[in-house]
Amino acid sequence: MLSSLLTKDYEKRPPSIREASIPLGADNTRERRLTSQQQTLALRIYGALLALGAVAFSSILLSRGYHFGPLVPTVITAAVALLCERLNVRVSPHLEASVSFLPVIFAAVILGPISAMAVAFICLLGDVGRPWERWVIWTSSRCLVFELAGFAAAISSSTTTLSKLFVATLIASAIAVSGDSIATAITLSIRESRTPRTYLHELLQVSFTGMLVYVPVIAALAYAYTHISPWSAVVFVGPAFAAQRYFVLYREQSRATSELASAVAKLERVNLSFASALVTALDARDHYTAGHSATVAVYAHDIAKQLGLPEGTQKRAHLCGLLHDIGKIGVPTGVLEKEGPLKRVERQAIENHAPVGATILGRIEGYEEIAIAVRHHHERFDGTGYPEQRSGEDISELARLVAVADAYSAMTSDRPYRTALYREEARERLERGAGTQFDPEVVKAFVEVLERESESYAAGSDWDFEAEIGKLMAQEFGRSPALAGEASLV
Repeated sequence: MLSSLLTKDYEKRPPSIREASIPLGADNTRERRLTSQQQTLALRIYGALLALGAVAFSSILLSRGYHFGPLVPTVITAAVALLCERLNVRVSPHLEASVSFLPVIFAAVILGPISAMAVAFICLLGDVGRPWERWVIWTSSRCLVFELAGFAAAISSSTTTLSKLFVATLIASAIAVSGDSIATAITLSIRESRTPRTYLHELLQVSFTGMLVYVPVIAALAYAYTHISPWSAVVFVGPAFAAQRYFVLYREQSRATSELASAVAKLERVNLSFASALVTALDARDHYTAGHSATVAVYAHDIAKQLGLPEGTQKRAHLCGLLHDIGKIGVPTGVLEKEGPLKRVERQAIENHAPVGATILGRIEGYEEIAIAVRHHHERFDGTGYPEQRSGEDISELARLVAVADAYSAMTSDRPYRTALYREEARERLERGAGTQFDPEVVKAFVEVLERESESYAAGSDWDFEAEIGKLMAQEFGRSPALAGEASLV
């Protein structure tokens, strides 16, 4: 079973980064102190209600003829539960695995609800101490939950056949897990002032998975207790340690998975920050090129979406559009802005921007696919492009998307050597180039996008590259575009 952790030192916890950044005026301090007092009061009231509920339910059971089970087995079971409680394993900042679940459920099924309550109470005596509301909530909820489990087990079966004991154990376990989950959810909602949905999911997932192992074991031990010897209860030590090992493995696996996910996310942030820095450097050198890249990013993303490609491919198309001209950083000053005809060496320098960009991006871990697309975005569908004269499906999918978006944006933008084309003419040129210069399926998808979008979109006005960097950061890491845009410029 998992239980919520109102950690023993929570009243002394250091302020969070967010709290530390807020000026501590008198009003703010009083407001925070009032909130803390309200939480403490709510926890104490909740704990008192749980305690009253446990006592009241015990009184009802006693008045209806329920009583303590055999003394020696109850004491032995309580001792084993107390030992198991020392083996608890923290599986998250808010939850810990309680191995005492086995002996307490055994008590609920075999010894009755009153003994189950007593065992649950005794096994938590080692946690007595401040903060008192933590211990009262935890102990009261455990006592009440296992009383309910014992009562349900008692009324579900009056015989001790193996099948009946299995059913009784299953019912008692389900009630214990569900009741503990509800108590945990309420506790966390009061303590954290947030929805406990995430904690509930983790708690139920692990607890009900553990039931697959616990229920047969407890049912078998209950059968051995009733049909072989009451002293068979001592074999609880083995299953308890096995359960503890299960939760240790779960904790280690969860921690390793969390650390790996954190490392991957950090690497992605570093890579994306580096990419945004490259585009910022490109903007400082040639503002037109950066604005053009932002437009290509929007178009490439929308084409990928129109084609029904996965969301991950749509994001990569957006990123590829932003970075497709990054190699122009290496073009000599004045060549990009030249109004007259280009010399052969100057044209070669411009054409080299694709392999240069691919070389830059290829050094970034995780950007291999982007680098290939950047290298091939000037290849033609008929094989007459550059730098490798690839054709058809040999050109990467991202490169074929960016090629169409790049060409349309270039045609609808003013260049030093010509004025922008009208969007109708640019669209016609795309359609004429389908099957020769461009992938016809990509052209068809882009034309469909242009037909439903606004005139300003179809006109190909350059997007703000800073806004597109912010949008990309928001897509990758779930932040708001405004904050992501600010972060990319730091």
